[in-house]
Amino acid sequence: MDIICISTTDWDEIWGSRQQIMLQMVSKGHRVLFVERQVGLEHLLRDKNMRRRKISAFRESAPVQIQLNLWRWQPPLMYPGRYYSLILNKWGQRYLSARLKPILNQLGFTYPILWMYPPQSAPLIGQFSEKLSIYHCIEHFAGDQKGRKQKIMLAQENALLREVDQVFVHADGLRKRYAPLTRRPIELIPSAADVAHFQSTDQIHPTISAIPHPRLVLMGTLDARIDHDLLYHVMSQNPNWSLVLIGQMRSSQRDFAPLLALPNVYYLGKQLFADLPTLLNGADIALIPYVLTEMTRAISPIKAYEYLAVGNPIVSVNLPEIAQLKPWIYKVDNLQYQDRSIAEIFTEAITTALETESPSLRDARRQAAQEHSWQARANRMQQTIQSVLREKADAETC
Repeated sequence: MDIICISTTDWDEIWGSRQQIMLQMVSKGHRVLFVERQVGLEHLLRDKNMRRRKISAFRESAPVQIQLNLWRWQPPLMYPGRYYSLILNKWGQRYLSARLKPILNQLGFTYPILWMYPPQSAPLIGQFSEKLSIYHCIEHFAGDQKGRKQKIMLAQENALLREVDQVFVHADGLRKRYAPLTRRPIELIPSAADVAHFQSTDQIHPTISAIPHPRLVLMGTLDARIDHDLLYHVMSQNPNWSLVLIGQMRSSQRDFAPLLALPNVYYLGKQLFADLPTLLNGADIALIPYVLTEMTRAISPIKAYEYLAVGNPIVSVNLPEIAQLKPWIYKVDNLQYQDRSIAEIFTEAITTALETESPSLRDARRQAAQEHSWQARANRMQQTIQSVLREKADAETC
């Protein structure tokens, strides 16, 4: 099969489910064109790092081969305002399809599978003579938006849900929310981990080795989802603990400034995916400290599965989508203790995790992670795809 993957990130940007699933599809013998994040002038003006990266990428008009049967391609600069106008978005998506078709001809892609991540992608359906269209929803994109932007984003996503052949979601909350809109039953595919990668070594990275124990580690994108106030209160009240932050800073540095100013907080920045196992091997506790919002309640955090694969004890706020990992997570539910602060309960959970940790628990977590690999997730998705293709073929012969 040939797959056009319309992504919401660049290939070398935030390493997550989009890249992992496409790598699994390539390993099964399929060909993939990974279409990187669409950006407008407003994005370039707002984010200097993106501006520098994208201006360089815009010079590459041809697809870039990453490995056998896998290419990435940077779309041209898109029209602004696509989240505020259905018409502007339709024009932008049609412009994207017009620029994409010569690339598909160049690669020899015929009757591909159109695999979409952006919620505004409905105008692309039917533009490539695709034999199957997929919406892989990994986030409630409109969840924390407001006003006209939220209204337009919901309308765009609803159109996609109604028109697409198959929907995959990574959160059961999204499955329940979208079920009335889709043509076929939605398939729930939670996040996962590259288990083999995260269990490939017992070595500890020298950078984290130099940081005092106990080490609390937060890995992932540092943005508005992270409850930096919670972390500030926990770390300021526990000066003998060390907090290690690993990941790209996507929020304003000012938001994290009080936390980063603490002497027991260490910001390592964005790290190579290859180095993450050795960094997590040095963690005493792994954290998931999200602010609870409509969007985060529908998140299936990849970091939970990666922590599990390493064997880290995990302390998390009460996210609905980590319920299946309940035996392995110290889940903090402040609604049960309304007379106490979330920071106090979070601190208590960390203390319990530190005091009860053992080699046998670490080994049990690593074993439990085996069933949550990207390979297992991709196998289920391929089975669903083959089933839908057979169903469509049978319908055409009737």
